Amino acid sequence: MQEFEKSVIIELGKRIARLRKEQSLTQAQLSDLAEMEESALRRVELGGTNPTFKTLLRISKGLQISLKELVDFPMP
Repeated sequence: MQEFEKSVIIELGKRIARLRKEQSLTQAQLSDLAEMEESALRRVELGGTNPTFKTLLRISKGLQISLKELVDFPMP
């Protein structure tokens, strides 16, 4: 994976964590809402994995925001 791609994945994870915290949700709560394993959400938030489109859809559903809002952030 190229450095730019890795930095985007890390920024996406930070954004998901920030949005989750803004809603006062724990990782366990969001993982339940998103119908995914808590460990998978943790890896996404830490930038340790490249989330699939399906995973991003689940997270946006859990946060009750659009997919566009989830991924609309400035590129590093």
